[in-house]
Amino acid sequence: MITVARAEAAGELEPVPGFIESAFNPLVYHAAVACLRGREFDGSRLAVVVSSLIGDATTTGLASRLLVGGQAHNAILFMQATANAVLGFLSRELDLTGPLLSMSTVDEDPLDTAELLLADPELDAVLLLSVELAADDRTEAVYRLLGRTPPTTDGASALLLEREPQ
Repeated sequence: MITVARAEAAGELEPVPGFIESAFNPLVYHAAVACLRGREFDGSRLAVVVSSLIGDATTTGLASRLLVGGQAHNAILFMQATANAVLGFLSRELDLTGPLLSMSTVDEDPLDTAELLLADPELDAVLLLSVELAADDRTEAVYRLLGRTPPTTDGASALLLEREPQ
């Protein structure tokens, strides 16, 4: 049997130290914390998966514009452009030592990934984090090419799937 907890994050959020410019990482962090708040868990037995169709397009777009404009590159942008960067921060803050994964939802369903992870007897739970940023002109074209509706707002959701103790 699986139990489920949910949380969502949207709108203006407190910044997360080390992450600038984009709402992507604060959305992931705040959705995860809201979902896990008040729960007792063994951080070594919890897997965390962040999924997104396009990822942090705000940071990628900014880094691209700086490069094309001949401006100095901000090293923080390189680090935070990968979805695993916020998972590293989250794991340090919440003492999570289980698997940390990031995935695109182009061809994969995060629930299938959670099912595979929960088949591992060394894991008790999977925290699924889904995050999408409001589409800009560039990402809207990608959504349309993929036959998907572009999001109009930034948002993240968290779903905690826990296996019942036996």
